[in-house]
Amino acid sequence: MNTLKAKDLINIGIYSALYFICMALAAFLTGFVTGMILPGFSSILLPGIVGLIAGPVYMLMSNKVPRFGGITIMGILMGLFFLVSGHFAFSFIPYVFCGVLADFLQNVVGKGKSEPMRYLSYTIFAFGNTGPALPLWFMKNAYVASLVRKGKNQAYIDKVFAQISTPTLIICVVVTIAGALLGAWIGSMIVKRHFARIPAKA
Repeated sequence: MNTLKAKDLINIGIYSALYFICMALAAFLTGFVTGMILPGFSSILLPGIVGLIAGPVYMLMSNKVPRFGGITIMGILMGLFFLVSGHFAFSFIPYVFCGVLADFLQNVVGKGKSEPMRYLSYTIFAFGNTGPALPLWFMKNAYVASLVRKGKNQAYIDKVFAQISTPTLIICVVVTIAGALLGAWIGSMIVKRHFARIPAKA
């Protein structure tokens, strides 16, 4: 009863595609806004903006596929996108890790019925979006080496790291949590109003 069925896999594919579209939209909006107002803050703010925009997709998917495995597969797919799209080599790891943990919290700990656990699950999942940004703080030398291999000059590298500091790491974490919680709330309202009602807290 708890194994993924063919219909579940189809839903996972559909919602993963929608989640990817939300990621692309968030990247465009974040790049545009930060380019105009906060140059150099795109990597810092992007995870939170993705969390905000993609929240409804996640909540809909978790409502349609209330079994362990769905969120994990979505996390793996998002991580693979980072891996094949030219991001830093280890950028895919946070999405895979966060996907498995989010899936465990929602469908094992919360048994798919706890709405607070659903919020926590999505907040964890949203941190998968930090994959491309975390190496800026924690693997600077390796990240710089990867940029050099791609032919980037020192001016470009300095621009990439211009806003990278401990305070901006804290900002990234806070914005990601806030964006994810707000996105989860919006998604929950959409599900309750237009789709099958999310089960009450167990």
